Amino acid sequence: MKKSLSVILITIFLDAVGIGLIMPILPELLRSLAGAEAGGVHYGALLAVYALMQFIFAPILGALSDRFGRRPVLIISIAGATADYLLMAAAPSLLWLYIGRIFAGITGANMAVATAYVSDITPAHERAKRFGLLGAVFGIGFIAGPVIGGVLGEWNLHAPFFAAAFMNGINLIMTAVLLKESKHSNKMTEKVQEQSILKKLSYLITQPNMAPLLGIFLIITLVSQVPATLWVIYGQDRYGW
Repeated sequence: MKKSLSVILITIFLDAVGIGLIMPILPELLRSLAGAEAGGVHYGALLAVYALMQFIFAPILGALSDRFGRRPVLIISIAGATADYLLMAAAPSLLWLYIGRIFAGITGANMAVATAYVSDITPAHERAKRFGLLGAVFGIGFIAGPVIGGVLGEWNLHAPFFAAAFMNGINLIMTAVLLKESKHSNKMTEKVQEQSILKKLSYLITQPNMAPLLGIFLIITLVSQVPATLWVIYGQDRYGW
């Protein structure tokens, strides 16, 4: 169990570092492809399309992990992120950047599946502690990523993307080799599984205690993501960083 937890924590750390690596340099890459005036618009659009794909497909990937196991879905998710970073590193046009972000959003369920994995291997009385540990590890990686990305970006505009792809590649190999499955295959029929996916949203809406929690989470996420989205662009335009 300790080995599996360590692999999951390293997976989340490397995933967060990879996300943070490209944040300082992505606006500059967009400006080189779309021009200074349109760079900010495309930066926000790329983040939005990634989030939209996650909103649509993360519940599906979560259901697939319930049916077929956490390990294969996590491997697919990491492989998708690796392919996205490679595509962004070599993208000749804006279209390819959007294709990469859409693909990454479709396969991007690392945190959700990792959380489910930890839930599978952890006694109920220790889950809150380990979920907090997951969040802390992600936060550390997300702090380290932009620092490394900024340093690499000074050397070469595409270096952070290749570095993120390399780290995710290592993550992919480690997960495929070292991580054992935590959940036995679910024998539910495809029809029942499909219905459970479609009913997730309606279930949340009908629960009286869930609406306030969802509203609070929405506000917290909105407040935290707006500065993170604009800070790089603001720093470049305002201070010439």
